[in-house]
Amino acid sequence: MSTDFDFPGFADDFEPPPEGAYDEVPIDDPGDPAPAVDPGIAAPAEPAAALSAQMEGFVARAMDKRISQEADAIAAAKFEEMLTPELHAQLQEAAQARLVAQLAAALEIPEEVEPEPEPQMVFGSAEEFMRDWLAPTYRRQVTDTPSRVWCPQWWKHEEAVNRVEALWRAWEYLRLDAKTGMSVWWRDHADHHMEKLFAGDGPFKACSAERGHKGSVKPLPTDKAPDALFPDQRET
Repeated sequence: MSTDFDFPGFADDFEPPPEGAYDEVPIDDPGDPAPAVDPGIAAPAEPAAALSAQMEGFVARAMDKRISQEADAIAAAKFEEMLTPELHAQLQEAAQARLVAQLAAALEIPEEVEPEPEPQMVFGSAEEFMRDWLAPTYRRQVTDTPSRVWCPQWWKHEEAVNRVEALWRAWEYLRLDAKTGMSVWWRDHADHHMEKLFAGDGPFKACSAERGHKGSVKPLPTDKAPDALFPDQRET
């Protein structure tokens, strides 16, 4: 057997080194201690621990999500098993009733509250009020009293008619105020208008309680003003 080998890359005249040529090459002792580390230099932070915590959180969330999905799937399957045609019809009726109730509440129109009836007037006219209430109630001496005059036929005096009309309507309104209505009527209406009617120079000046009606005081004299000064407001 031939011992000649042809190794590529080696020259034809290559000769191996003599025996023992590498005996004195120094080899590191595996037992030598590791080089000392300067305690003043901090060791680089290892990201492995932080990365591990993040991975654990991610895995935990993924597991919770998967468990929730599985639980939903199980519940859905169980519901399908329990959902008989009768139960399905009941659920449909309940959902429809609830929807109708919600729509009715959203579109609910408040019930019309019937207005309280208008209070009826006690007296039908100013004359009835004078005859049945004012004259019997508001009593004053009108005979043999020069400082106070009166006309039994007060309704023949336009001013008296208007003042008694005002007294009557104010009384009908203020009597509904149970707190101070009547006090306001006596103070601001009755005393004011009656004193004007009793006045010696008032509408009953020519009349007296004994002699009765003797005519009315003449209207205040007045001349017609130019039309342009007082235009008719109803036409504007």
